[in-house]
Amino acid sequence: MFYKTKHALDRLVQNGSTPGISYQIKTKDTEENNIMGLKSVFPEAEILPRSIENIYDIASLTKVIATTTRILQLVEQQQLQLEDPVQSYLSDFRFDDVTILHLLTHSSGLAQNIPNFLMETKEDVKRYVYATPQINPSGTNVTYADANFLLLGYLINQLDGNYEQSIQKNILEPLQMTHSNFHPTNKNQVIPTELDQKRGLIQGEAHDFKAWIAKSNTGHAGLFSTLADLSKFRDALILQNGSPILSEKTVQLMQTNHTPGLNRTRGLGWDLHGDSVLYHTGFTGTFMVLDLKHQASLIVLSNRVHPSRANPNFVLKRESIVDVFLEEVTAISL
Repeated sequence: MFYKTKHALDRLVQNGSTPGISYQIKTKDTEENNIMGLKSVFPEAEILPRSIENIYDIASLTKVIATTTRILQLVEQQQLQLEDPVQSYLSDFRFDDVTILHLLTHSSGLAQNIPNFLMETKEDVKRYVYATPQINPSGTNVTYADANFLLLGYLINQLDGNYEQSIQKNILEPLQMTHSNFHPTNKNQVIPTELDQKRGLIQGEAHDFKAWIAKSNTGHAGLFSTLADLSKFRDALILQNGSPILSEKTVQLMQTNHTPGLNRTRGLGWDLHGDSVLYHTGFTGTFMVLDLKHQASLIVLSNRVHPSRANPNFVLKRESIVDVFLEEVTAISL
């Protein structure tokens, strides 16, 4: 089963698109985990341990595993509503037409970045977020921007005390994701990412620059996890209709297109890739595809930015791999 998908994923290592890869293909009847390639090539070549407990920097998967999930829990607990203006919770935010839903769907109109903005301290990161200009009216265009989820992280801080502790208590612990956290204690166990000119070899610290500068409580990136732990999150959504972290009603709402008529189709937090398919990526070389209708999933973890991010092959191949996987899911479901 899934021969084309597995071949395409294996080729990512064989053609040098990533040093190593860990992936899981799972249906309601089968589960297959494959680990291949290298953990690192610098300072020396090291084989990737053949374990589903390898710890990866999952980068922007933090947005959906952690931040989106916690925001939706707060909605269920009636502590906020999707249509609430962000400004009603974060008074320093300048744009009164932007709602929580706009942030979740990247339709706030906020710019992707501010060129040459100096960030040296955690206070600088917050200044950056609040200084981000609105380049489109809210609700008119989907522009993927970290500022949207940094704001959602601040919102969780505002309502729940501490972002990281909130994620730990309400998501990681209920799902028994015991190897997932924001600050790995043994950095040598973590799969390394980039060899940076200033930071040296990045290992066990967030690869994302804003998350690294802020050191903590960033809703857009910073979570470390494993194939085994992400599979538990997957099972909660696909096999248990959201339990114990979300209600079945909320899981259904996540699959709804909340940006009809716009340039991209977005659910809540997640990209929508066809009917009832949730999809998200991470810059370090991670992505997840959750086909809720067919109870099938693909979880891919890699260190494609090791030793350098100047390696676009992985990203160029990613979309076609997702398409092949979903085609094979449909074929076996007929």
